Amino acid sequence: MRRFIIKQISASGANVEYSSVQFNDGVNIIHGPSNTGKSHVMNCINFMFGGKIPFTFSNTGYDTISMTLETDDGYSLSAQRKIVDGKSGETGDGTVTVVTDVPGIESREYKLSTKDYSDLLLKLMGIKKRPKIIVKQNLDDGDLTFRTMVHFFYIDENHIFREGTAFDMPGYSKITASLTSLLYMMTGDDLHRLVPEVSQEERDRKATQKTGVIIYLNKKIKELTDRKGAVEESIAQEADVDISAKIESILNEIERVEREIVNASEESRKLLEQIYTASAKLEEARFLRDRYQALRSQYNSDLKRLRFIADGDRKASNITRSVKCPFCNGTIKKTDKQRESYIDASNAELARITLQLRDLNVAEKDTEADITALEAHLKTLNARNDTITNLINRKLRPRAAELRETVDAYKRVLLTREELVAIERMSNELSADVFNKENEEDDSDLKFDAKKQFDRTVWRMLSDRFGEMVKDCAYPNRPEAYISIDTADAVVGGKHKKNEGKGYRAFLNTIMLFNLMKYLEEHGAYALHLLALDSPILSLKEKKIQMAENEKATPGMKESLFKYMIENCGANQVIIAENEIPEHVDYSKATLIEFTMDDHNGRYGFLRSKPN
Repeated sequence: MRRFIIKQISASGANVEYSSVQFNDGVNIIHGPSNTGKSHVMNCINFMFGGKIPFTFSNTGYDTISMTLETDDGYSLSAQRKIVDGKSGETGDGTVTVVTDVPGIESREYKLSTKDYSDLLLKLMGIKKRPKIIVKQNLDDGDLTFRTMVHFFYIDENHIFREGTAFDMPGYSKITASLTSLLYMMTGDDLHRLVPEVSQEERDRKATQKTGVIIYLNKKIKELTDRKGAVEESIAQEADVDISAKIESILNEIERVEREIVNASEESRKLLEQIYTASAKLEEARFLRDRYQALRSQYNSDLKRLRFIADGDRKASNITRSVKCPFCNGTIKKTDKQRESYIDASNAELARITLQLRDLNVAEKDTEADITALEAHLKTLNARNDTITNLINRKLRPRAAELRETVDAYKRVLLTREELVAIERMSNELSADVFNKENEEDDSDLKFDAKKQFDRTVWRMLSDRFGEMVKDCAYPNRPEAYISIDTADAVVGGKHKKNEGKGYRAFLNTIMLFNLMKYLEEHGAYALHLLALDSPILSLKEKKIQMAENEKATPGMKESLFKYMIENCGANQVIIAENEIPEHVDYSKATLIEFTMDDHNGRYGFLRSKPN
């Protein structure tokens, strides 16, 4: 399989001096003081691998980055990418111009957005067609791109001492895509056979539907639970009451009260009959009294008239009167006999009327006595009837209504208790539905664990080589070390890497990636044969960030690490940027590139027209 190395990284611009760095196969070390552009070189490599810009044109005047690759069989490829203005500032151009004589690769412009340029880089690794790999635990698949696995070949100064595993992409929370891309490089297996035949859209629809059903059921359970709490609170005082017995007792009481109402109403009816009869008699008596009074007035008038006649007769007897004849005008004398007849008749009538008046007095007294008696009787009857009416309207009927309301309230309690039973039953049924829905087997609920796909023998080989390299690189006390399959990260002396200091983490991350490069070189289906490390021993970082002494890698660890990489580089290219390189290391087999920050001594820095 053809392999390539980075032969040159260069930067240029319209008004600046062309700047370039030459590399060789094997170990290349860029070293020198800070701010001389070592990281610029490393960032240019990342930029040409599809990463972000290494610096800005506005600050440096350089807007064109080039990378020249050489294959082990004598072909070359030159790639050029520009720094351009974007919507939110300067950014990398989406097009890379490639000139090459590598068989099977065209000289033309390649786009990053269509993964065209990524496919070119994959071809240089021997991957002829962009594969699909599993990228998420739900078995979603996605394209394997060069950026998916660039962190296996390149690590910058900001991530060299990261706590997370070096096998994962910095800034990503899920490791699935990294591990499946690593497995593909190791074995060529894309695991696509594990992807369900159901389309992703259908699986997403099922997952959304399932989630929606579960959310709906849980919402209903919550509503029932809230309702149950409110219902229980509303009948808390009757929790221990025998409602049926209470209702029966109250119904008996209502029956008794209604009997009292019926009896009282019957008594009132009888009293009203008596009142009607007495009232009629009273009206009759009062009518008689009025008639007697009218008769008395008539009798008194008659007595006055008769007495007037009698009195006039007595006075007239003493007067002689001559009466003239109307015809002859002669004197006519009345006889005594005629006058006697008038007097006798008047006296007889007077005696009769006087006797009748005495009888009338007696009748009036009797009638008045009847009236008084009847009025007293009516008053008694009305008082009794009022008492009974008040008893009915103010006591018995309100009591009956109150008892009926109590019965209704207890009936509501019974209904509420039935509702509680129904709520409990419904809640249990819904909970069972939620449990069944959550545990039903379907494609949308698949959980893929990429770590379980690694052959244990392969992982053991990778882990054992790592443990040997830790010891060979003079880790204090030469502890046992391995790469945990559970975390895909280093464990040294029983201590997980994330719990180590920054210097030790950078040291272990470097070993993990170097060890991986060697494994892929010897056993992998595909290998880039490249590793770019920015500040693996943190000689610059130790001065820029606060690090306790126990966090720093020891001088012996640093020397041993550099010696090991130079001696065991094999058919690979390693590019290292470091501020200070360890002493007592034979660099004769390595390419040293020194930036001096001195215009009169060697090369100042990477960008010749701009202090770095």
